Amino acid sequence: CSDKTGTLTKNEMTVTHFYTNGQYYEVSGLGYTPEGEIRSLSEDEQASSFSAFIAGALLCNESDLKEVEGKFVPFGNPTEIALTVLGQKAGRTKTQLLESHVLIRTLPFTSDRKTMSVIVKKGDNYLLYIKGAPDVLVEKSRALLIDGELNTEESEKQKFITTVNDYANEALRTLAVGYRILSKEEAEQGKLEDLEKDIILTGVAGIIDPAREEVKDSVKTLQDASVEVVMITGDHENTARAIAYNLGIVKSKEAKVIKGIEIEEMTDEELYTAVKTTNVYARVSPEHKQRIVKQLQKHGEVVAMTGDGVNDAPALRAADIGIAMGIAGTEVTKDSADLILLDDKFTTIEKTVENGRTIYANIKNFIRHELTTNVAEVLSLILGLLFFTVSIGNVDYTTPTLTALMVLWVNMVSDAVPSFALGYDVAESDIMNEKPRDPKESVLANYTWSRVLIRGTIMGLMVFVAFVWAAKQGMSSNEAQTVAFLTLVYGQLWHVFDARSSQTLFRRNPFGNPRLVLAVVFAGISSFLVTIIPFFNVVMGTAPLSLPVYLLVLFVPALPTFILSGIKEVFNVKIW
Repeated sequence: CSDKTGTLTKNEMTVTHFYTNGQYYEVSGLGYTPEGEIRSLSEDEQASSFSAFIAGALLCNESDLKEVEGKFVPFGNPTEIALTVLGQKAGRTKTQLLESHVLIRTLPFTSDRKTMSVIVKKGDNYLLYIKGAPDVLVEKSRALLIDGELNTEESEKQKFITTVNDYANEALRTLAVGYRILSKEEAEQGKLEDLEKDIILTGVAGIIDPAREEVKDSVKTLQDASVEVVMITGDHENTARAIAYNLGIVKSKEAKVIKGIEIEEMTDEELYTAVKTTNVYARVSPEHKQRIVKQLQKHGEVVAMTGDGVNDAPALRAADIGIAMGIAGTEVTKDSADLILLDDKFTTIEKTVENGRTIYANIKNFIRHELTTNVAEVLSLILGLLFFTVSIGNVDYTTPTLTALMVLWVNMVSDAVPSFALGYDVAESDIMNEKPRDPKESVLANYTWSRVLIRGTIMGLMVFVAFVWAAKQGMSSNEAQTVAFLTLVYGQLWHVFDARSSQTLFRRNPFGNPRLVLAVVFAGISSFLVTIIPFFNVVMGTAPLSLPVYLLVLFVPALPTFILSGIKEVFNVKIW
């Protein structure tokens, strides 16, 4: 569940269109550099016809744009900065307006009201300027300023609403501006709910907030990974739908959008039904986010929620994974989150999902390899105890398949070192095409146990058979144990490449993990050296072997791994 502004979009607002005084205007120039022209799209252009709209947009504004070393540096909310840039393109600034307007009171923006107001004194008159969500201001309005006159006709109100919808359908964020004349008493002592009513609408701005170029690909990748992407925004529903469609979050231009006011009227049961088929929510408050999260969780979904404001903290806590914006996020939001995006980019969430799956897969591969090799070790010793009951050649029946220090070497060197290198493995190529796992599922699910037992049993049998074969060849006890030891070591080293994949070793580049290759080479060479160095011959009970025998114990243990993987590759036998 992602916010739109700044996460799915760049949060670099620019006013490209506005409607005021009954006329339509187009604005050129993008970004925070006040370079561009305002061009009327009407035939009867009036040079001063948008002055009331610009005055309200600048006075009801707490942003600033300063030129520092030849560059324009914005300060404040991106939406307000867009209005400040528009003012400068029109040749007006807030500083200029404050020469004739005295600021009396400021009524800050709240997510509940979706508006911000200021009260100013101009000469002997008191005025309230207000800006906010168009639908909210329309509800609070009593007239529109058309051709410099107050107009109360329903047709003009509908034209205003149609303009808002048209802008929103073009993926523009919309912001309305209006004013009201107050008495001195109202200006100085009036309550907020009494002040923000009977508004005279002066116009509406269409503000572009370009979608981040990389987000569309990230959304597609997540959807392929069976991760649903849901947009939750405070913007107009048409704007939200248009952006969601452009990013691929929804597949239809007429996709369902649930508004915050509709959520308030829904019972939990109704919302529970709705959330499963809804990917876009508009005009929502932080409280709505929390309700959406809880109803999704009732469906068994694992929910991640992004947020940056203080009011988002409850929703982040309610989510399974709270994601805070590291740049735009407040400290309260970061404290409530499980994950902090240092770059505030939606793409980072996609990469995090891939990294999480890779880490889990590597842990699972590590466990599978460790259990397989341990089953082989234990089984080779048990088979020796149960079935090696008669002396063969120079090997007494009391001789164990492996000495204690051989088992210790296997666990500490030829087993552990390559196993730890599995933790550095890269993702399998199709890991983002897999469906999410059940969080309650055992790490040994999906045939892991059968794969461990089958491969471990075959490896253990081969070690025991190698020991008996060496005894029948007339080798000494130490030589027979060395044959069994190297058969186990090299069997494990061949198997570790198969353990890298949930499928077969033929699906992965054996050199894709350089650390693993180095670990295998180290374990293989060091295990060979302990059979020819006299010190280890005494301590571990090893003995030098002939070259043909070394070649046998190097390559024969590879056969089970390649044969089982080959059968699985050809016949898709999942149990091993």
